[in-house]
Amino acid sequence: MDNDTQTWLTRANTALIRYPRFKALHQDIRECQEMSCLSNEPHCLSLEGVTGAGKSTLVRDYAALFPRVEEKAGTRIPVFYIETPSPVTVKGMAATMLAQLGDPAAHSGTLWAMNFRLVRLMKACRVELAIMDDFHHLIDKETNRILEQVSDWLKVLIKETCIPFLVVGIEGKVNCILEANAQLSRLFAARQTLEPLHYAQTDDASLQEFARFVQYAEEALAIALPDTLPRAELLLRLHVATRGVVGNLMNLLRYAAWLTRQQHQNTIALPTLAVAFDKRLSKHLKNQPNPFISAPGEPIVTVPAPQATAELPHRKRRSSVAEVLKI
Repeated sequence: MDNDTQTWLTRANTALIRYPRFKALHQDIRECQEMSCLSNEPHCLSLEGVTGAGKSTLVRDYAALFPRVEEKAGTRIPVFYIETPSPVTVKGMAATMLAQLGDPAAHSGTLWAMNFRLVRLMKACRVELAIMDDFHHLIDKETNRILEQVSDWLKVLIKETCIPFLVVGIEGKVNCILEANAQLSRLFAARQTLEPLHYAQTDDASLQEFARFVQYAEEALAIALPDTLPRAELLLRLHVATRGVVGNLMNLLRYAAWLTRQQHQNTIALPTLAVAFDKRLSKHLKNQPNPFISAPGEPIVTVPAPQATAELPHRKRRSSVAEVLKI
């Protein structure tokens, strides 16, 4: 692989498009962070969305705006990002957070001692916002039960630190976890969803947003989409192919752009998009016919995206605070 191709590949894989909804959610997170600092009360937020919607990308990008800083007084971590382990336990969650904060003995000690160090470290590092990604891991996959000991522990941690949390996870599951614990639900009064990009013929705003996103993607990948059919029809086919999910769209365009560069071309051909769909999306989007194989002007067959279902998991007896914090 030559240097030019390597440079392009790196840029293509790291390209980040901050579209309007992305920016609006950044602002919502910022408001929770700032309001908590001003009121000395944790204003927590939840964010959920379908797989590939860009949730993790969004919150990691936000966290990158507030990097940890080494100061004379110690390490400062304004925004603390962690991934919820799977399977998750109270002690495992505490150890994960301690390790990310730099505790050399993160996995040592009783749960009481770990909780004590965690609260002290979060305050010492002057954490203004904690982001807990993959929050849906609080639903056990095998039993479909909410791990209430972990949610109770999180509630106690938020109250003891007075630090706001942003919990991020799969659409429908985050709300199930929060609603199963009334006290935790009250802390997360602000809730947002990162929806796929829409492309409704009767909604000019959605048409423009999707069109701009695709244009920015072309610029980021330094390659053009085919002009062998009207732009509106091309956009419709792209939306049908990806269901407006940002991850699907970028996966499709990156691979199509890669194939095009291999052919030493500057414009992606329609058959190349068809190949990219078959190789990168067809297995994931089950039963969706390839929208790039029909001729221009022919009807495009679509299959409705499955609706997110979130049955409330079976609930166990609620644990007391004493049980959650027991050694």
